[in-house]
Order: sequence, then structure tokens, then C-alpha cells
Amino acid sequence: MDQAVMITASAAAQAYDVAIVGGGIMGAATAYNLARAGIKVGLFEKGRIGGEQSSRNWGAVRQQERDAAELPLMIESVRLWMGLEAELGVSLDWHQQGHLSLVYDEITSEVFEKWIPLGREHGLDTRMLTSKEVHHLLPHYRDRDCRGGLFTSSDGCAEPEKVTIAFARAASEKGAEVFELTSVSSIEAQNGQVCALWTEQGCVKADSILVAAGAWTNRLLRPLGIRHPSLWVRGSVGRTGVLPIEIRKLVAWGKTAYRQRSDGRVNIAVARAAFHDLTGESLLNGMKFLPAATRNWRNLRLSLGSHAVRDLMGDFADFTTHRTLDPRPDWRRLENTARLFAQEYPEAGPFNLERGWAGFMDFMPDELPVLGETSSCRGLFVAAGFSGAGFGMGPVIGRIMADLIQGNPAGHNLSRFSPKRFSKERQP
Repeated sequence: MDQAVMITASAAAQAYDVAIVGGGIMGAATAYNLARAGIKVGLFEKGRIGGEQSSRNWGAVRQQERDAAELPLMIESVRLWMGLEAELGVSLDWHQQGHLSLVYDEITSEVFEKWIPLGREHGLDTRMLTSKEVHHLLPHYRDRDCRGGLFTSSDGCAEPEKVTIAFARAASEKGAEVFELTSVSSIEAQNGQVCALWTEQGCVKADSILVAAGAWTNRLLRPLGIRHPSLWVRGSVGRTGVLPIEIRKLVAWGKTAYRQRSDGRVNIAVARAAFHDLTGESLLNGMKFLPAATRNWRNLRLSLGSHAVRDLMGDFADFTTHRTLDPRPDWRRLENTARLFAQEYPEAGPFNLERGWAGFMDFMPDELPVLGETSSCRGLFVAAGFSGAGFGMGPVIGRIMADLIQGNPAGHNLSRFSPKRFSKERQP
């Protein structure tokens, strides 16, 4: 993967209007929007730009099945995606051919039917497809169990390995300073106002700081007394070789989740399982996740193994120890998922998975992101906790966070995303 980004040699003794911690899609998109507004911005990434969640996801740009609070943001984001390749001057493998969630039972069908009025209220073209319509949409698909599906034709997909790097390069071209392999160990505040962050290269002063550190966010906010009760959830993805069939360029979610790339390869993911590797954070925040765990208990898998031991030994306390979180994929489940895909697409012929990978997603108890300025520390902003559904929101979050940091209106109701919702304070 080409991850060459314009890197500034030294950050020592620098000062910025805005410092951003985290070089994923949220941090890079915000840096881009700030830089083009003439703001002096520094973007700090402990590993490589887009090296963790932002390059390891499915590539879905999905309005379908969003929470009511997220949906207006996602609708704007789709509009931004439609012009993003032209704006950034690079191919992102953007395709707007829909998102499909397949139905195999009556309960799932009823859940999808209940969501349709919300989508239509916001002007979406979401509809239920019959089994015949699904097979027409996916000519090579063969699954007699399929009863239909929920389909939104205005949804899309893009290549995660390209997007964050494109934002970071564009930000650099606009004047942002991008630092890879530069971890931030702590954030400093005086009299309730952020003033600096400490990096491997020394102290960097900033008027405002955005923490968009994904799975690492909680570890940066806790020393400041700010609660961010996220847990790491592991997802696994495999990639086939070039297949002899062409599948509609969408993300389909059913017994498996898959997206065909422009080169003919298909990314296949374990769709109906959430893997949580138990750590100390599980003990601290686990009770807050009980409602979500109860709702999804059939799909939840817990692991108590080497990850827990490493956490107890402090292996994840130092941001320089793990430049890039690179967990092992669950090969047994990936291979089973590939077999299911082969049954659904027999015309694909025999194939092997050329490679596989995994990544950690930062999940919140209510599965909604945290967006905005913290109440206890002025000038400190957070954009994290996207619970496995953040990639598609990247462009709009970059726009929103840049506006908030500059004191401009967000353009949306962000009350349900408030950083205060997990604190002891009452929200106004």
C-alpha cells in the first residue's frame, strides 16, 4: 500500500492554531477542511496515515439503517462523496450503486420494514426487494434461502486504502503539516483550557486540539478526567484473487459481507459476529455495554487470551509500542465465510483468499459517535467512537469538526453525540 505522505521533519517547538491527534479518516478530513480555510494545523499520527481502522473496513458509504440522529449527517456525506474524487484530484474507486442487506427470515424483514419510513422521511429511495429482484440485481447470486432484501440505490462504496491518504495529501498541499511516526503521549490544559500536547518530538502548543484517535481515544482523554467508555471490537476481512464474475459495485450484507474491488478481487468479511478481546477496559466499562450485548448476544464472541495478558502487563499503555494495531484475523471464520460466499456465487469457481487482515473498532455503549467540544476542557474537541460505521461519514465529519473548531454552526443537531453524555454532568 502506497502510504507516502508529505511529512514535516520536526515538530519540536512548533505552535498551531489546531493540533489533531490521529491520522485516520476523521483527523485527515478535518485537517483538510481546516487547512483550506487558512487555519494553521498540525496532524499527528503515531504510525502511518490511515494505518488502522480507516484502511481496514469494508468501504461502505451507507445511509441505510442509520440511527435517526446520524441519518442527516450521512445524507450530507453522500453528497460530499459524489464530488470528492474531483475535489481531491485522485481516484477513490467511488461507486454509487447502492447498499443491500439481505433477508432470510421474517423477523429481519420486519425490522427492515420499520426503518423504511425513516429513510423516506429524509427523501431516501430505500425499498424492500423480493427474492426475484435481489437475484436480478445480483445475476450471479444463487441462494434459495434469500427472501429479499433492503436496498438503497443512492448508497455507495469506495476503497478505504486510498481515501485517508488522499485527504492527508490534500491537507498537506493546502498547508497542513502532517507528522507520521509521531505519537502524542498526553494533552496539557491550564485553567480549564487546552494549551499543548506532548509528542515524541517535544511540546507542541495549540489553541485547539482535536482527538480523533479511534481505538486509542479513551487512553488520551482519561488523564484529563473525561469519560469515553469505548471498547475495542475486532473485525476480520479476507480478499480473494481476481474472480471471473462481475458483481454490482456495492456492499452486500447477509450471510457474508462483501464488496468487489475495481481489480476484480472481492473483499469478504465475517458479517454476523462481533469479537471482543477482553482487557482491563472491559472491566471498567463493560456494564455500560450490557444493553447492547443483550440485544446482540447471538452475534457476540468474547476472547480471553494473549490480548488480555498483554493489556494487564501494560503493553497498550505506551503509544509507541504499537505504531499500528494489527491484530490477527480469525482465519477459521474467514475460511468459513469464504465457503458461504462460494455457495452463494458458484460461478466464481474455486478460489482462495489471497490475504486476510483484522482491525479494532472503537464501539460506544449506544453505538453512536462522540462529536464536539468537551465541557470540562475548553478547546478540546473529540471525534471518535464511530462503532464500526465511521468510514462513510468521514467527509461530513471533517466538515463539521472544522466548523465547530472555528466557532461556526455544525449545520446539524449534534445533541445525541455530545461528549457529556457519559459524564456525571447533566446535559442542558
